[in-house]
Amino acid sequence: MIQGHKCTMSSVKDDAVVVNSQLRHSVSTLWFFLTFEFLISTFLSIFLAILTFIKSLLPKPPRDLTGDIILIAGVSSSLGESLASEFLKNGCSVICVDKDSKTIEETVTRLKQRHLIVEPRQRRSNDDSLSRSGSMIFTYECDFLDKDAIRGTVQKVKKDIGRIDVLITCINETNENIFDASNRTLMAHFWTVLTFLPMMLYQKRGHIIGVTPIALNSDAYHSSRAAIMYFIESMRQELSEHSSYLTFLAYSPIAKSSSLKQNEEEVSKNIVRAVKTDQYNVSWTFKLLYQIGCIIYNGITLLTNWIDFNRCDYPT
Repeated sequence: MIQGHKCTMSSVKDDAVVVNSQLRHSVSTLWFFLTFEFLISTFLSIFLAILTFIKSLLPKPPRDLTGDIILIAGVSSSLGESLASEFLKNGCSVICVDKDSKTIEETVTRLKQRHLIVEPRQRRSNDDSLSRSGSMIFTYECDFLDKDAIRGTVQKVKKDIGRIDVLITCINETNENIFDASNRTLMAHFWTVLTFLPMMLYQKRGHIIGVTPIALNSDAYHSSRAAIMYFIESMRQELSEHSSYLTFLAYSPIAKSSSLKQNEEEVSKNIVRAVKTDQYNVSWTFKLLYQIGCIIYNGITLLTNWIDFNRCDYPT
């Protein structure tokens, strides 16, 4: 009897040892997997942080302009019409503003012959669906030398459309007196920018672009071109602390050996590219580096999205 009892106690002790051994093994395995998951999570977090930092140093790819609203002051000029055509080609809606309603209508007729245009409709209160309705053209007559007329146009645009994403001034006030023409051109740009500025100041994104007439061999308007560029640059410096989302660009194109129409088309493409990328250097070296940077940017974006999707909610 005693011997049988001893055998039973020995068997119980052996079973307890086996259970304790299995328990220790399970705990060790659990700690191993928890440590492994923690190390993987830490590594992925550090790796993603490095990729995010590298990505912040790279240029962003060109953004889609579809739905943006572009106001072109001086649209009846050949350069203004070329700009309107290029933005319409990129899916934007264009607000055509000039001082002569007849020339505006002639310009709009030519634009409608080249692009698919949706008829503008009345904007409802707090309705932003205009930007999703397709490319539209709005027309306003305005004397750029009359501050009250410009203010009235701003109020009409605010009521009818609601916002402006890009303001482009390509106004050229011609006059027999060269000095008077230069002064009128500068003041037209000046009052137009200052009057529309409050409407754009607190938007999440916006561009104000001053475009001077294409410089030919004549030096007659070089002073006004320089003054317009300095004015836009001074506005950028003054407002840099108030709105980090508002971009100022002064563009003073110079005529090349090709025809004036080809020059205007090239200028229009460069300006649209600048709005898309916020990059204004158009040298071939810069273009190549920009394209390489965009490829790396897109690659990092795909990689980080894939890691976020496949890392199975590791603790971070």
